[in-house]
Amino acid sequence: MSTQWQIVHDAESPEVVLATDFPVSGRNEGGFTELAPRLGLDCQLWQTVPPVVAPGTDLDPADYLRPWLTEIRESGYRVRSVLGYCAGSVFAGALAQEIARWQDGSPSIVVFDPELVDVPTVHLQFGRVIGNMTTVLEADELTYTEQEAQRLAKADGVTPAEFAANLFEMFRPLGEKALARTGMEPEFAEELISLVGSFMAYLSVASNIDPRPGWARATAISSTSPGSGLNRLRSSGQGGEPGFVAEELRFDVEHRDLLRTDDAAKAVAEILTK
Repeated sequence: MSTQWQIVHDAESPEVVLATDFPVSGRNEGGFTELAPRLGLDCQLWQTVPPVVAPGTDLDPADYLRPWLTEIRESGYRVRSVLGYCAGSVFAGALAQEIARWQDGSPSIVVFDPELVDVPTVHLQFGRVIGNMTTVLEADELTYTEQEAQRLAKADGVTPAEFAANLFEMFRPLGEKALARTGMEPEFAEELISLVGSFMAYLSVASNIDPRPGWARATAISSTSPGSGLNRLRSSGQGGEPGFVAEELRFDVEHRDLLRTDDAAKAVAEILTK
């Protein structure tokens, strides 16, 4: 059984489609498990299982990617396409570039509201994590966490990777205290804390990868949410110029529902059959 990839869709085929995301139960954004049934795939679809590591400035992107790439190569499957959602689009571009080094024919790349990870991205995503813990964190703890996150974000010259590591260092003791207060078993509490750390590490590593060589030949699937994907990159001056992506398809849907909409799924299905 794979420890690096989750089989979202199974089929008898020598090919596979890969999907890069950080899936967690309870999030309000749609995931690849919701998109897959709408694609009519005749091959398998695998989704990343992010490594359980703590964030830090010494995380090497090559080391982070290696377990995913090793299992793909050893599987013998030919990768038809690599899909990426939000910050996972960074990994999609990087994986496709590496796979093209050994595979005859480069996999196509489809990115959904692709994000370049910066300090505001890490701040936003951490806020969403904390927002999911309002039932266990007390009001003063929520206020403290929000104020500390704002302070850390404003530190001179802080990088996204440093910010992610600092956020987790601040959050860990507070999260441990809050979960202990609920009577949760220590082992399960540690799993939840480690999940937050793994997500911060995921963002940290993504911030140190330049996905633009892959994105230059990718199809971007965009929502109408102004704070997501190419919409945010354009408004912040970080991307959106000609050649940033090969093609953009826009859909009248919010970011959270981008992987749930039938129209977007139909467009992606057509790409995957080319």
